[in-house]
Amino acid sequence: DITPRYADILDSQRLYDDNRFIRTKLEQLKLEEGAFTGVDEERAYEEDLDDKLDMKLQRKLQKEYESNLKFHISQPLTPPENFAPIINKIYRSSFPQPNNFTFLRKLKLKSVLCLIPEEYPQLHLEFLEHENIKLFQLGMSGNKEPFVKISSDLITEAAKIVLNPENQPILIHCNRGKHRTGCLVGVLRRLQKWSLTIIFDEYRKFAAPKERPMDQQFIELYDETPIIRYAEENNLLPLQWD
Repeated sequence: DITPRYADILDSQRLYDDNRFIRTKLEQLKLEEGAFTGVDEERAYEEDLDDKLDMKLQRKLQKEYESNLKFHISQPLTPPENFAPIINKIYRSSFPQPNNFTFLRKLKLKSVLCLIPEEYPQLHLEFLEHENIKLFQLGMSGNKEPFVKISSDLITEAAKIVLNPENQPILIHCNRGKHRTGCLVGVLRRLQKWSLTIIFDEYRKFAAPKERPMDQQFIELYDETPIIRYAEENNLLPLQWD
C-alpha cells in the first residue's frame, strides 16, 4: 500500500515545491515594487497558465518518451506535483506526466477523473489502457472573475464518480491540481463535516500563491443537497478513514 509511505516519497518533491514557492513570492514582491512590466508581468501572473493544459509540452513529452518508454519497465517513484491522498483510496494531483507513471501504478488505480476540457494526450491514454484504468473526463473551466464560474452540476457529477466505491482507487486531477481540484476536494471535505476554516486552509496550501477568492466562495456556497442525497441513498456516509 503506497499511502503510508507517500510522505517519504514526497521529500524531494516537497523541497522542489518549497523552492518554487519562494521564487514565486520573490517575483510577487518585485511586481508590487513595479519591477515587472508587460511580458514579465503576464508571465508571472497569467492565471490561464494554471488552467490550460500545455499541449505543446505534452507533444514534446510524448515524442521524448514514445521511442523508449515501456510501461512494464520500473522507473523511479516520482509523484505528480500537488499529489496527496484525500481519504482512503481517493487521491489528488496535478496533470500526471510520463515520469509519474511508475508511481501511479503503485496506487493500483481503477479510475482517473480529469477536470480539464482539453483532449487527453495519446501517451496517457495508452498508459491507462495498459493498466486497465478507466478515464472519466468532466471538462470544466476554472473560476475567473467576473464571468467564468465552475459549474455546480459538474462538481456534483464529479463527486458522485469519486464517491462510487466501484471507481476507487481513483485519482482526481486538473492541470495544476490547484483550483478545480481544490473546489472538488472542498466539497468532499464538507461531506466530512470539516469547518470552512480548515477547508480553506487546505485549499490555500495547494493553490498558493494563486489562491482564488471565487474558489473559496464556491466551496462555501455550494448546495450540497444533491450529493448528500446521492451519498445517503448509496450508504456512502459517513466519509471517513477506514
